[in-house]
Amino acid sequence: MQIVLNRKGQMKIQQMAFILVALIIFLSMASLIYFSIRISSLREGANSLEERNALENIRKIAGLPEFSFGSAGDCAGCIDFDKVLILKERKSYKEFWDFDYLAIEKLERGEECSRENYPECGKILIINKTENFGKVSRSFAPLCRWENLKGGYFKCEMGQILASGRNIG
Repeated sequence: MQIVLNRKGQMKIQQMAFILVALIIFLSMASLIYFSIRISSLREGANSLEERNALENIRKIAGLPEFSFGSAGDCAGCIDFDKVLILKERKSYKEFWDFDYLAIEKLERGEECSRENYPECGKILIINKTENFGKVSRSFAPLCRWENLKGGYFKCEMGQILASGRNIG
């Protein structure tokens, strides 16, 4: 009789051990799912903050001395397209701003600007660190430059500043 009782006790201990192992596995799976969802929402929040930061910074870019069109006093928010083309060639400015992507383009779009095809171009790409940048924010601004025809005059066109903050992958 004692052997039968001993076997029933061992069986109950084994059942309890299996239930405890199953419970631990279930709780670990549930916590993995919870933390993966939580980390995903944190990434989305960080990307959203980067987008807002990029939008705020592009609003300030037109007023920076590196971009401002200083010759005409009545155009405080104008961007000097000539200066931007020169800044594009400087490597130090690629790390100056906290962007993955920064470009200035005319609304009538055209090919990438270089010294050879300037001013018959449509876009100056200043920063392009990665192919996988976040959402591109844009702000419209007048693009002005000096035109040497007919004695020289300032020519302004409508353009936009495009920027993307760092993509938190």
